[in-house]
Amino acid sequence: MRKYLFIVLICFLTLPIIAQDEEFKSFYAFGVKQGASYTSVNFDPSIKTDPHVGYHGGLVFKFQNEKLFALQVELNYSKKGWTEKLDTIDNSYNRNMDYIELPLMTQVVIGKRPNLKYYLNVGTSFAYLLSEKESVVVNDETYRREYYEKKIENKFDYSIVAEVGLAYNTGIGEFQFGLRYQITLTDLFEINDDSTFRGSQNTLWNFSVSYFFLDNR
Repeated sequence: MRKYLFIVLICFLTLPIIAQDEEFKSFYAFGVKQGASYTSVNFDPSIKTDPHVGYHGGLVFKFQNEKLFALQVELNYSKKGWTEKLDTIDNSYNRNMDYIELPLMTQVVIGKRPNLKYYLNVGTSFAYLLSEKESVVVNDETYRREYYEKKIENKFDYSIVAEVGLAYNTGIGEFQFGLRYQITLTDLFEINDDSTFRGSQNTLWNFSVSYFFLDNR
């Protein structure tokens, strides 16, 4: 399944290069983005988690050489993690993780109005874990999990990204308002014969505002 997802992503990422419109004047733009994320970790077997809110923001670059397609590249700092939901157990646990991320996405542009467009971003993201911080209180050892007080074993993070949003072009630059979903295809912890969990992937919902202040249109 992951193999087919990768092939689809490659097709999307190469669309702006293949499908060029000779009547469309290409342009590029640089900007910044700021946003907030709801993050969790998809464990298998699953565990219950409470909302875990983190920061997500950085630099963004867009190149559009066709009327309906553009290439968007970002360099972001992203705070991820999870908080366990332990309502009836006298334990508490949460972990915060700081990543540097490089998303590579194809943008599909929808709409006929010159200053207002809808868009769909589809692509992939590569990330590296910069630091982590764990808070754990165990009063009942029966419910101690195997990853408690254990460092993240896979520092590299490879994800699938999908985003829908609105692009509004003003006299002072372009604003993008986007809602993003991101799921990681790599596990935080190594899986072996003794592992309780068969999967541990980051997941993220993010709302962000991007502002392109340098535009050569």
